[in-house]
Amino acid sequence: MSCETAVMTGMKRFAAAALAAGLFGGAAIAGGQFAALAGLQRGTWQFKEIGANNVRAVCAADPFRLIQFNHPGPACARFAIVDAASQVTIQYNCGPRGYGKTTITVAQPGQIRLDTQGIAPDGRPFDTSYEGQFAGPCAPPPPR
Repeated sequence: MSCETAVMTGMKRFAAAALAAGLFGGAAIAGGQFAALAGLQRGTWQFKEIGANNVRAVCAADPFRLIQFNHPGPACARFAIVDAASQVTIQYNCGPRGYGKTTITVAQPGQIRLDTQGIAPDGRPFDTSYEGQFAGPCAPPPPR
């Protein structure tokens, strides 16, 4: 192996290790808790679209659910961009179901701002901001 090839191989290994360790401004997420989400109440949240009258209720037994606001269902591959005490920004990729980036800013434990943008599962782009207010416990599932 030439010296130049050895240097390039070493640089590629360093870059791969640095990305895995999150040294370039983010970290891949397998699961876990973020400081901004840790203090949020679990239950129903009412989201009012900023600049519109649309209101949406979401049962968030796990606040992590709010990250994929427009991509319900299984967790997608996620990458943390910001993880601070009052704000978290996550970029996620759901493969053929689309992708997005969500920022959740906590004003106080029962009040948040949620900014989300990306491509929805139906292929349409979205770029929306919401004011979120905790509303109470999630409704029990309907009887079967």
